[in-house]
Amino acid sequence: MQFINRKDRLLLIGLSEDSRSTVTKLSKTVGYSRATTIKALDRLKKSLGIRFTLEVDESELKTFERHIIAVKLSKKPAARVLKEIFEKDRYAQNVYLTEGDFDLLIYATAGKAVEYIVWETHLAETLVEYGASIRPSEYVTTHFGYMPLNDSFVDAISGAQKIDDKDREILRLLNNDSRLGYREISKQSGILEDTVRYRLFALRKSGIIKRFTIAVQNPPEGSVSMAYFVNYIFNKETSAKKFPAVKAHFFSSDKDEPILNAFQLIAPISGSYRSFGITVFQNKEEAFEKTIAKQKSIFKDEKVEIKYAIIKKVLKGLLPFRNLDIRDNYKTIEWHTTTTKSTNTEL
Repeated sequence: MQFINRKDRLLLIGLSEDSRSTVTKLSKTVGYSRATTIKALDRLKKSLGIRFTLEVDESELKTFERHIIAVKLSKKPAARVLKEIFEKDRYAQNVYLTEGDFDLLIYATAGKAVEYIVWETHLAETLVEYGASIRPSEYVTTHFGYMPLNDSFVDAISGAQKIDDKDREILRLLNNDSRLGYREISKQSGILEDTVRYRLFALRKSGIIKRFTIAVQNPPEGSVSMAYFVNYIFNKETSAKKFPAVKAHFFSSDKDEPILNAFQLIAPISGSYRSFGITVFQNKEEAFEKTIAKQKSIFKDEKVEIKYAIIKKVLKGLLPFRNLDIRDNYKTIEWHTTTTKSTNTEL
């Protein structure tokens, strides 16, 4: 497959904004016939490994430990060996094989802090023969994008939300295929079709389901998916001058590029690093220039440590992959500040 063309991009935009959009609606958006749209969907599903899934409101989850972990290996086992290590791991949601400053990128979740600590200790023991250096950071919140979740999130929904086993089954089915029709959900769950409609409406209204969207198993061929971690050294002017410049850079994507938003994920983290991102660009040089070099130029008078690597393969889970109008979908953000008081800034 060549690099994503304009009509592919329009189709992916429509699916990332609402993966339950009908073929008729998608056809009108893209300018294809229904038959051509169906063929294009099949082609993109095969090449990207698209999964139609959910974006959930993580604030509706119970105590939910989330960590992003960079792992450097002195001895590199075959990808199949690493895949087997994580295949049945219930805490590792997404695992990516990378090339650069780190060799593995892991997004792990746990219900409680103690569960996460036990898991991380086990991870270190498992990878010790490969000389693993593990640098975890707590995933605090999200500025833009989202991390795909496996079905374990369903059991972590806050008890304050009035949902039962039927709601949980609907969520599991839609997390695996958000394009399922009411009739198919009814057939697979054993819940009456009218009841499925009512319950799905209620799950949207409660905010548990934020959006029906897509994620992918394969980085798009002909492009570069890059993950990066950043550490900043603050001074008195950092919050007033430097971070607004970084924010302006993040939120000024070029809409004419034949890809989805370059910045697929932007998240503040706490621990080994201060922030984390995943980007998609047309080549390695562009990815470096617009992400790493840009931040270094903004912080040229201060220390900024950036570790980055190219995502080569998804060993487990999915990659975030979407296009949403950042300004329409994220009106305010809590940006970095050196004070104890949070600052909400209009874009």
